Amino acid sequence: MYTVSQVKGIDKDGTVRMGCLTSACENCKASMFCNNRNDSEFSALNPKGISVKEGDMVELFMPPGKTILSTVLVFALPLALFPLGYLLMKKISPSSGEILCALGGFGAMAVAFGIAAAISVARKRNLMPVITKVVSEN
Repeated sequence: MYTVSQVKGIDKDGTVRMGCLTSACENCKASMFCNNRNDSEFSALNPKGISVKEGDMVELFMPPGKTILSTVLVFALPLALFPLGYLLMKKISPSSGEILCALGGFGAMAVAFGIAAAISVARKRNLMPVITKVVSEN
């Protein structure tokens, strides 16, 4: 997925701070899952070393696989682990009621959210959009 955004600044670690444009969000297929909706800035990578400066409009590329991975980690993994936690609690304590089994399921979901957070932190740079070209200079 390609979108256009404005450069807000360049950080010392090589990432580029980008400004959110509402028009970019309108066409974004991942807007429902976006963890950046309330922020006015996000980070992007510039692996090709394209010369950019504050105020430039640049084209960003976000491979669909990165969006799909984020969606799976945040939504599918917890949903998949809930029944496992539920059934594990039922197996550990066959006489336990529905509430304890449900708590086991919610505990498994919490573990899944923890896994998703750890992967997101560890692979943060790999999940960032990439600058492909300068569209217009400031």
